[in-house]
Amino acid sequence: MGESITIRDIAKDAGVSVSTVSRVMNDTAMVSDDLRERVMTSVRRLHYRPNAAARSLITKRSNIIAVVEADMMNPVTTMILKEIDEYCTHRNKIMMTCDYGYSNDKAISLLNNLLERNVDGVVFMGVVLEERILQKLEEFPCPVVLAQQGEEGERQRFTTVTDDSYHAEKDVTNFLIRENHRRIAFIGGDANDYTNERLRLKGFLDAMEENGLDIPTTYIAQTEFSLEGGKTGMRQIYENNLILPTAVVAGSDVIAAGAIRYLKEMGMRVPEDVSVFGFDDSVDDLFEIPLSTVRSYDRGKIICEQLFAEGEDADKKKEWIYYPYRVLRRSSTRRAAEKV
Repeated sequence: MGESITIRDIAKDAGVSVSTVSRVMNDTAMVSDDLRERVMTSVRRLHYRPNAAARSLITKRSNIIAVVEADMMNPVTTMILKEIDEYCTHRNKIMMTCDYGYSNDKAISLLNNLLERNVDGVVFMGVVLEERILQKLEEFPCPVVLAQQGEEGERQRFTTVTDDSYHAEKDVTNFLIRENHRRIAFIGGDANDYTNERLRLKGFLDAMEENGLDIPTTYIAQTEFSLEGGKTGMRQIYENNLILPTAVVAGSDVIAAGAIRYLKEMGMRVPEDVSVFGFDDSVDDLFEIPLSTVRSYDRGKIICEQLFAEGEDADKKKEWIYYPYRVLRRSSTRRAAEKV
């Protein structure tokens, strides 16, 4: 029935003009609460469903938010996508997810396709922000927010929402030092990843330096954000050091999980022999040892709030915004018996 009902039928049933129904449905002008309720009552009674494509041509709005991300299988990405979807649903928006599989060529292709569609906003969850990606994002007439990865340098072309990687990893390292650990290693991901790798590594290095602790170059491994990456990084540290670290700081939970699996294969106990600290609180309910980790809060909510705020104020200042976070101690770390 909804397909045969037109805007004229709604106007006749509600006893208002066609233009009033149009204003209510497209939210293009102020309408009194009484008229709005009369129109919406008729819409519900007649089961009217407006044609989304036609509506988009009129309002220049599609109610679609496009999220372009590098790896849908990443547990952190999955968590954030769920939060964005919930927030969009609450705001009567639809989330469209585009996975580019770490290929910036594919990302460019996806962005070109999105430019041909009337999306209301774009969230770009990138890994390596090449200049061609940033220039393509500048072509969008709608708000664009960078999430999980920020632009390196002082230039700020887009509002950016990420983990506070530097300070969080510094807090983790200081926590382990307070727990009497002195020989601490670091396993990170892709060295080209500015926000989630280089800033986390810098936080670790600065904390160690400020506490007067040496870091052998063989105590640092940069691999990839995966279980295999964690195993590879831990293998490098294990095979290249006669004196092993008492604690390992990992750039993500999946890296931490891979490191723990390698240590177990070598007959070592976690945390009795080596404490392991993760980042992002993404696998605690999937792994046999509850991981000490960093948990960020309200990620999808904060991303959407910034995106929609720019939709309401095109001149809103571009800024770098961090999620609130907490350092969580769980079973994968313990206090060292003495300062070693």
